[in-house]
Amino acid sequence: MLLLVARGSGSAAESTRANPIDALIGKPPPPLVVGSWIQGGPIRSWQPGKVYVIDFWATWCGPCRAAIPHLTRLSQRATNDVEVIGVSISEAQETPEDTAYVQRVRAFVRKMGDQMTYPVAVDTVDRRMHATWFKPTGTGGIPTAYILDRKGRVAWAGIGDPAVIDRIVSEVLAGTFDYARESARQQQAEAEALSRSAVDIEAARKRASGTDARYPGYRAAMERGDSAAALASLNAAFAADPSSEVAGAYQWKLMLLLQRNRVDPVNDYARELIAKHGTNDDIMSFLSACIVATSDEARFDTKLAWQAAKRSADAAKPDSRWQQFARWRLGWAYYHLGDRVKAAESIHAALAGIHALKGRIDFDNLEAECTEALRLMQPTAPAPR
Repeated sequence: MLLLVARGSGSAAESTRANPIDALIGKPPPPLVVGSWIQGGPIRSWQPGKVYVIDFWATWCGPCRAAIPHLTRLSQRATNDVEVIGVSISEAQETPEDTAYVQRVRAFVRKMGDQMTYPVAVDTVDRRMHATWFKPTGTGGIPTAYILDRKGRVAWAGIGDPAVIDRIVSEVLAGTFDYARESARQQQAEAEALSRSAVDIEAARKRASGTDARYPGYRAAMERGDSAAALASLNAAFAADPSSEVAGAYQWKLMLLLQRNRVDPVNDYARELIAKHGTNDDIMSFLSACIVATSDEARFDTKLAWQAAKRSADAAKPDSRWQQFARWRLGWAYYHLGDRVKAAESIHAALAGIHALKGRIDFDNLEAECTEALRLMQPTAPAPR
């Protein structure tokens, strides 16, 4: 999935919930402040009359890698009118000062060769592009991209496949793009997904075996990459047989919601899981791992994240690997609620557990994560936003 951000001539479709991207539409984007240019560049200003696609990606992201050749073809077809820029974000760092990711990106771009010919940059070591460009979209997932119109303004926001990208860029170039029309098109697509799901469900019931029997329509939708229909199929299965959700399919639904990059549906489902399965430690553990922010900015409802984290930490087996991860997440959950004292207590408990079990259990880099969290949570550090 690729998120496009651009501006249209129409007004946004009315919604009962605020979309963070709405605040970007029709305005200049934030300053382009990257760590370094790996290929092409530097680009210091937006050329009037040219449409820009700024793609946020990472070397570890499968959908990002799949989109790269398409972006290259797009840039080559409209050299004078369209500029594609790739910005690598969220690359792994051992410490906040670690810059080894720059060489990893450089090696990746070199290996891609003529499949990735457009300018490529990497984020700053303190992740400034992540904070100023990526976070304001509220998408939470990559690849995420901005499309700027001929006047250097953010033009559209949406999730689309390569064909959608081409269409929107073409319309922005022609001056025919309409935001309201595109929003209506997306709503129609959701309605059509429900119809496809109904067909899938009926066909699966006729086969009546394995996954098709318990989650009719889900497999067919996933095989064609139809996440909307897959969600509809899961919802129908859960309604018909509530035990099918607890059997593990709640993970499928939660991951689909996360991949669709929409905050409110994830919060809604988290609230539902806590209400219905709050004493199920497996569900609470998985939920907390998905919605507790282990960074200085929370994305999902902080109270819901804390509830899931608290239930998970309380249920964790003593002196286990998971207990220390659960304590670490609970510390972050307290932090985002504004309780730095309890946040630090939970992180210190995780560190104590790590030290006591060192040599017997591999905690990966959790000790370093805890140490960095405590540094951030000091009273003199800025409060969470």
